[in-house]
Amino acid sequence: MSTTYLSTKPYKGARDFFPEDMRIRNYIFSVWRSICERYGFEEYDFPIVENLEVFASKSGEEIVSTQLFSFADKGERNVALRPELTPSTVRMIADRYNELPKPIKWFMIGNNWRFEKPQKGRGREFYQLEGNIFGVEGVEADFEIFSLIVAIMKEFGANETMYRLYYSDRRLISLLLDEVLKLTQEQQLSARRIMDKRKKVTAEEFVEMLAAVGITGKAADTIEAFMNSTFSELPTLLPEKLLAENQGYQDVLQLEQLLIDFDLMKYCQFDPGIIRGFDYSDGLVYEVFDTNPENKRSMFGGERFDRLINVFGKFDMAATGFAMGDITLLEFLKGWNLLPELPTTTRVLVTRFPDDNPAIFTYAVKIAQQLRENGISVSQYPTKDKLEKQLKYAEKLGIPFVVIAGEGELEYNTVKLKELKKRAEQTVALSELANYFSKGKL
Repeated sequence: MSTTYLSTKPYKGARDFFPEDMRIRNYIFSVWRSICERYGFEEYDFPIVENLEVFASKSGEEIVSTQLFSFADKGERNVALRPELTPSTVRMIADRYNELPKPIKWFMIGNNWRFEKPQKGRGREFYQLEGNIFGVEGVEADFEIFSLIVAIMKEFGANETMYRLYYSDRRLISLLLDEVLKLTQEQQLSARRIMDKRKKVTAEEFVEMLAAVGITGKAADTIEAFMNSTFSELPTLLPEKLLAENQGYQDVLQLEQLLIDFDLMKYCQFDPGIIRGFDYSDGLVYEVFDTNPENKRSMFGGERFDRLINVFGKFDMAATGFAMGDITLLEFLKGWNLLPELPTTTRVLVTRFPDDNPAIFTYAVKIAQQLRENGISVSQYPTKDKLEKQLKYAEKLGIPFVVIAGEGELEYNTVKLKELKKRAEQTVALSELANYFSKGKL
């Protein structure tokens, strides 16, 4: 009779995190958290299950129609696993709108789910860092978000040659499509979605996609020219009077000056092809691209979403922020060889001397307890295996130090301390052992 065994693999597109994977994840999270706190952002959290309408109202057609993990719970309420963090964040802000001191600077590290095809740098389950500033209408908030992004990337070891922060403004796109080309609302919506795909298709394919929604001739040519323009070329494509009256254009002007003044422009570049696919994007939009020839892709991005809070009531709250995913970031770090060695946090293995003397085992427990009380992470070997096997165990786990205590050490209240990488060994009094770690002798 054959036996059918369960699969040992996780759900497709999700990940198991073995200890070595957790070390990487904890490293990424620790950098995210430390830099956000350094910039005065406060951490928050909310449930992974959310009411469906929170996402259905503003997250964007692609996410809602094809990527959302949604279902009816046992109370017949329509709910979803969060595919992103922003809508629920704004829900929290709206819930305590009158109580929260403003401006609000929050960050969150959260797990998200999207039903999409797993591939390199993309999974159905992923973690994101989200950093937002609420209650500041001026570009000073956007500039601080840009500064935060650069600081995070710098902490990971990245310089200006490794990535590029591209930015544009949705109000410039509205100026082009509505005021200049005078497209219908339906055409404008279609054009934005097509423009968001411009970098992935040829010029001929782009024109064909526009023609399919009724945008042809001069209008299509103007959109293509806009997509390939620099910021300084905009006055040659769009009426200067309309540009002067456009808040998006004025905000980009001011933002660029701040980036120049504080030496951040070397990381940044205007790109009208940055559209962002979220329906709530309503101002400045930006995406960070890896410049590695082996991984040229968008890693993460952000936007202004001043009006998203309106879906929760008659509120007025300017907002800007970004979300950075762990999977794409990890590909970036690996591609540029920026991922540091991340050994186990356990510093010492206290061996179990292979004999039957209970006093020796008691002495080993005493050693481990003393080190732990001094803040040193210690693993105590549980069984009486040969010392050679215990040493190999420590080496496989990357534990740098091993303590051995047999009858001689018990008699003289000492230990043998081995540093495995250097193949060095010394005898140390138990009373002095913790000092070897706390005073930096090892």
